[in-house]
Parts: sequence; C-alpha cells; structure tokens
Amino acid sequence: MKHYIQITAVFALLIAVIPCIVFLSPQKPEASQSSSSSAAESAQQTDTEKVKIYFTAEKKITEYTMQEYMLGAVLAQMPADFEPAALEAQAVLACTYALYRISSESAHPTPALNGAAMSDDTKLYHGFFTEAKAKELYKDKYETAKQKVLDAVKAAESKFLAYEGKPIIVAFHAVSDGFTRSAEDVWGQEIPYLVSVESKQDTELEQAKTVTELSSTQLREKLEKIYDDIKFTDKPQDWLKVTQTGEHGLVKTVSVCGKEIAAAEFCEVLDLASQSFVYEIKNDKFIFTCKGLGHMVGMSQCGANEMAKQGKNCDQILTHYFKGCTLSDNL
Repeated sequence: MKHYIQITAVFALLIAVIPCIVFLSPQKPEASQSSSSSAAESAQQTDTEKVKIYFTAEKKITEYTMQEYMLGAVLAQMPADFEPAALEAQAVLACTYALYRISSESAHPTPALNGAAMSDDTKLYHGFFTEAKAKELYKDKYETAKQKVLDAVKAAESKFLAYEGKPIIVAFHAVSDGFTRSAEDVWGQEIPYLVSVESKQDTELEQAKTVTELSSTQLREKLEKIYDDIKFTDKPQDWLKVTQTGEHGLVKTVSVCGKEIAAAEFCEVLDLASQSFVYEIKNDKFIFTCKGLGHMVGMSQCGANEMAKQGKNCDQILTHYFKGCTLSDNL
C-alpha cells in the first residue's frame, strides 16, 4: 500500500503539468478530405492503426499498435490501483487522443515530429511509458499493474470519445476543487464539450487541498528569476493582488508590484498546485492554500475514480465530464 501511495504522489506531479497548448491548435479549415483520412475514418481503423511516437533523445520513431499505445499511456497517466471503470475511462481518452493526433498530423504535419503523431516531450504531448519506464515506476508491482491496466484497455479499445462524430480534444487533470473549469475560462478558447461541471466528490479527498509556504525572500527570488522588470517594495503585504477571477473563484491574473501576470504562469513559477488559491501573509511568510491539482479542465481523474467506487461505469464517467460527447465504436 505504501508503494502505491508513493506512486499516486508521482502521478499527481505528472498530471499537474499536462500540456494544453498543443491540444488547442485550431484545425485549418482549408484541409481537404484527400489530404488525410477523416477523424471518423481514422477511428474505424484502430485495429490496424499504428501510433508513431518520436523519442527525442534517441531521435527515432517507434511504432505501437493501438493497444500497446493505450497500455503505455494509461500506465503513464493514471495510478494502476484506481478502479477498473476509471482506468477504462482513461484508456478511452488515450485512444481518443491518439486518433486526434494521427488525424491532425496527417492533415498538418509538425516538422519536428518527423512523421510521428506525437513525441515523448511531456511538455507538449501526453505521457507515455515504454515497458522499461513502467517497470521503473512500479518495480515489483509491475506485472500486477500491467494486467489490471491491460484489462481496462481491452474493455475500452473498441471505443473513442466523440463530439459530432469526431475524436475530441482530450483534457484531464488529477483532481478538481469541486468543479471542473471550462477551456474558455482557463485557456481562452471556447470548446463546447469542455465546460465546467460539478465534481463534488473531489472535495473530500486529501489530495484536493495543498498548502505552500514561501518566505518573502523565497517568493521574491522565484519571481525575479523569471521577471527582471518587477520593482519590489519593502512592504511584502503590498506585493500581490488578484486582479481577475473566473468561474468558481479561479484566479486568472495576478498583479505583482503592478506587473500583470497570468495566473497559470504565476502558479508555475511558485510551484502552486492550481489556479484555485487564496493566500495570506503571516510572520513574513506567504501561505498559499490551493484547491485542486492541475488545470482542472476536462475529466478529474480522482473524481472519476470516486464515481467508479459509487458504481458508475466508463460511459457515465466520460459523459459527465465531457458534455454532449458520446462513446463511439472505432471498429
């Protein structure tokens, strides 16, 4: 049990930095049908579809079957001790993401990928574990973890999550603060199925709340390392001001001594768990209390796990977090 607790902590850190920019690149309207298979056609080819991943260190592309990709993706993205229905939901999202990336790269290739659908750069693309990396994380629990995830993958591999018949832009995070957030509120781009929904079960979870303490010196040093134009005063109590909030109190911008900084950047610089935070100053310390972990768009993984414990199935979990979407058959 202790080992799985440690693994869950590792995943919390990994999920906190899931990239979003690459998912929000708009499809060019002039793309012709002849330039690539449509997303729906790609979905129908899953049994024979190869997922190509570019490994940056080795500078080589490795091909995986869809099942192999889904296995490596889920092992990298969700703790294997989660409930089967939650793992199945994550597997559906992995398949959906692969189909979306394949379709996108077929239509508009990214030169740096050299023909692959994605790379192992987790700053840009979703995480994926090779067998060696998965064994490194799970150690002597690997075979058990692999089999449990593989069972979920097999249950999910005939499905992808669709909006108007096409694979969706996949977004998920570790845990919310009781509500997920819309893509428009967090990233400034409206996506009809990435809207705010309740995830009340998250609020009772230990990992849903974190406290970060920084001395005024530490906070100043962290910010000055990135922003050399901030003019700090000798009154720390005047340094910070939340200047814009969004849905359910999400912090969108922060003023640091008059300099406006996007909250996402601010949280990254200070290593804060989410943009849902409040702070106070005590004894020359800035105390940030954050709720949720990650960008809080799309599926809350811990929320999905709690729904699974309550008897909800994969379909119910996914259609709760992705409004207007349906599970479609990719066979």
